[in-house]
Amino acid sequence: MDISIYLLIIVSLILLGLTLLLFLSSIIVRIRHSRWSKKVDQYKKKMMPHVIHYLEEGDEKEVEAQLSGSKLEYYAFVKIVTEMLSQVEGNDSDKLKELLFLDPIFDHYFKLLNSKDNVDRVKACNYYSNTRLVNYKVINKLKDYLNSGNLMLVFSAASALMGSEDVKIRIQALHSVSKQKKISDMALLELFHKFHSGEDDQNELEAEALKSILENPDIPPENRALFISGITEIGYYALVNYLLDRLKDPGSEWDHPEILHALIKAQGEFNNTNSVDTIRRYLKHDSPTVIVGAIEELSDYGSDEDTHEFYSLLLHTNNKVRKAAVFALLKNNELESDIVASVPEAIQKEISKFIMIYKHESRQNG
Repeated sequence: MDISIYLLIIVSLILLGLTLLLFLSSIIVRIRHSRWSKKVDQYKKKMMPHVIHYLEEGDEKEVEAQLSGSKLEYYAFVKIVTEMLSQVEGNDSDKLKELLFLDPIFDHYFKLLNSKDNVDRVKACNYYSNTRLVNYKVINKLKDYLNSGNLMLVFSAASALMGSEDVKIRIQALHSVSKQKKISDMALLELFHKFHSGEDDQNELEAEALKSILENPDIPPENRALFISGITEIGYYALVNYLLDRLKDPGSEWDHPEILHALIKAQGEFNNTNSVDTIRRYLKHDSPTVIVGAIEELSDYGSDEDTHEFYSLLLHTNNKVRKAAVFALLKNNELESDIVASVPEAIQKEISKFIMIYKHESRQNG
C-alpha cells in the first residue's frame, strides 16, 4: 500500500480521536455545569427564607449561622442578595447590603481580592461593587488593580470603586478607564453613570472632577466624545459653558468630528441659546457628521438665516447632510414643493424620498 494512504489513515484516526475527545469534553462540561447549577439552586432555596425573615424582623447572626463555609454557598448567597438589591430600595436596600458584610462572606472575598489569579480578583471586584466601600485595605487594593494589564480587571476594579462616597476615589477610577482604547462604549457609559452619585451636594464636585478627565491629552477622541454624551444624559448643567468654550475654540485635542458632534448635541440638550452663533459656524465644516449635528440643533430655532443655509445644503455632496437639511426645512414648515423645486432634477427623486421618510417618521412619532 502506498505510504500516502497510510498517512491519510493515520491523520483520519487522529482527527477522529480529537473529535471524540472534544465530544466527551463537552458532555463532561455540561454535566458539571448542570450539577453546579443544581447546587446553587439548592443553596438559594435554603438561604432565601432566612434572608426574607431577616428583612422582616430577624437578626443577621441567624443568617450567618446558616453558612457552612462552602465557596459555592458564598457565591449563591451573594447572588441572592444582589438579585434582591435590584428589586428593593430605601431601608430594605441598606439592610440587605449589611448581609454582604457578614464575616465569612467578607473574609472569603477579601482573600479572592488578594489572590494572584485574575479570575478570582474579578469575582472579588464584582462582589465589592455591591457594597459600601469603607475599608481602606480594600480600596487600596482596588486602586492597585487600576494599573493592571488585564482590561477586565481594570474595569471591574473601577466599577467597585464607584461605591465610594469620595469623589476623588471615583474620579481616579474613571480616569484610569477613560484612557483605555479597547473598552466598549456600553461599558464606559455604564461606569460613567455609576460615577454619578445622584446626590445634589456632589454634583458640582463631580462636574469639576470631570473636567480633569476631559482635559487629559491621553484620552482617545471617541472616549472624550462618549463622556460628553454622558454629561448631557446625566445633566451636569454646571459644565454647559465649559463645553461651549471648547466648541468655540476646540484646539487640536478636541478638533475631531465625533467630539465636535457631541459638543454640538450637548448645547442642544442643555437648550443653551448662547451657543447658536457658534453652532452656525459648523454648517461649513468639512465633516458631514459635524454638519448634520449642527443642522439638527439649529432646526429647533427656525431662523430665516438658517433656513437659507439649509436650502444650500440640499446640494451637499453627502446624502446624510442632504437628508438632515430636508428634515430641518420640513420641521420649519417649508413647503415640500419648494424644497423639491430648489434642487436640480438629477437629485429631485432622492429629495422626494427624504420627504417621504420624514412624513413616515412624523406619523410614527405621533
